[in-house]
Amino acid sequence: MKNFIFIPDTNKAAGLGHLFRCYQYSNFINNNYKIIFLINKNFDTTCLINKNASLIKINYIFFSDLKKTLNVLKNKNKKLYTFIDSYNKKLHSIDFSFYSIKHIAILDFKIQNNADFILDHTFKRKKNFYPIKSTNKTFIGLKNFPITRKIKLKKRNIILINFGSIKNKNLISKSLIFIKNLNLDSSFKIIIINKFFNKKDLFKINMRNKVICYKFFENIDNIYEKLYFTIGACGISLYEKCFYHIPSISKCVAKNQYFNFVNFLSSNCILSFDQVMKIDLQNPKNSKKILTKIHKVENNLKKYFNYNKNKKHLNLFFKKL
Repeated sequence: MKNFIFIPDTNKAAGLGHLFRCYQYSNFINNNYKIIFLINKNFDTTCLINKNASLIKINYIFFSDLKKTLNVLKNKNKKLYTFIDSYNKKLHSIDFSFYSIKHIAILDFKIQNNADFILDHTFKRKKNFYPIKSTNKTFIGLKNFPITRKIKLKKRNIILINFGSIKNKNLISKSLIFIKNLNLDSSFKIIIINKFFNKKDLFKINMRNKVICYKFFENIDNIYEKLYFTIGACGISLYEKCFYHIPSISKCVAKNQYFNFVNFLSSNCILSFDQVMKIDLQNPKNSKKILTKIHKVENNLKKYFNYNKNKKHLNLFFKKL
């Protein structure tokens, strides 16, 4: 039986994007095969998806010595396929051919690696981005993003603020003031997902009755279904929201997000956080202009992001492994 091993970056310094991207890719694997997630033993387990909440059955193994754990798995199982999703250079330098039949690197940046295949879903990435060795097969482009299902947008009365794992309360406060000044219908609610932001931080803005704060939200699709628009970073979750055709007001908060920000913005698939925050909302006409731009972004997303193409492409990729 085939065994698929996912190794997302679960060090303390890493965000949750690597982990959730691996969850998404694992959903394309046949249910008859064993799926194993190798997790750093110091990782906060509250961020792991409950086995019952996932589309597939996940076996978690917590490690302190990755090579030793891989060696144990190799001795127990014959057909191992390894996936690594990390910015850690040391992890990518490991010779995975010693442990697995095929090794796949999930990348959105340039790094030396020993992978048999590279999966890079970066929007507008060109084929000549990687100096490909003859043994490598690189799959580049939007159709490689692991989107597993469509959602049906329901009553869209929620605005999401989610800048990922960064500790920057100022960005959240700016976002809240911006939403407040938009003077939207009173039925709108605001959800903040950030492990550093607390309800007490809302006293300065006087919006406690409008806002719900979460440190972590397991089944975020339940929020996505009701979103009008979102304010946040340009990481992996931006792709997911775009495939759901949810408009975003976005800011680049890390170097690895810059390529996403520039290309999404140039294709009118996002609005720039910094530009939008400069707009004077004391003028009611400006509020209407922003809402019009949000609707235009939503319509533009439908041109680029096609769920059915991705599902067909990735099903074929995993079937051929």
